[in-house]
Amino acid sequence: MTDQDYLKRAIEVGNRKAKPYNYGTVIVKDGKIIGEDFNHVHETLDPSAHAEISALKMACQTVGSHNLDDATMYGSHEPCVMCAACAAWAGVDRIVYGVRAIDQELRYEPIGMTLEEFVTHLQNRKIKVEYLPLEKS
Repeated sequence: MTDQDYLKRAIEVGNRKAKPYNYGTVIVKDGKIIGEDFNHVHETLDPSAHAEISALKMACQTVGSHNLDDATMYGSHEPCVMCAACAAWAGVDRIVYGVRAIDQELRYEPIGMTLEEFVTHLQNRKIKVEYLPLEKS
């Protein structure tokens, strides 16, 4: 599968929720989906129940470790800094997302700093962030 395929899957997973809360995430390691989920913030009343966090937890359970080195996190939307930091702590090497935060109605990002700039300030955690607009079918 390609980056576009995994990104489409993240969007499908996210669309299990109605807009504007239709965030979906897929975690891939060695060409296999090891975790995927959507936003659960509102039904669980848990501000940390973002799609990315839930998918990361599932992926860690799948591999039996908190370490997801060499994994890629695909998100329907650009992750917030909480989710990006959690991905970095888990050892995710790459984040690929389809909708930029600046284009979203709901944003909780630092003023004057993009996600790409944020991850460059993480100590000892190298992570590549890519905006990949979904190809029109």
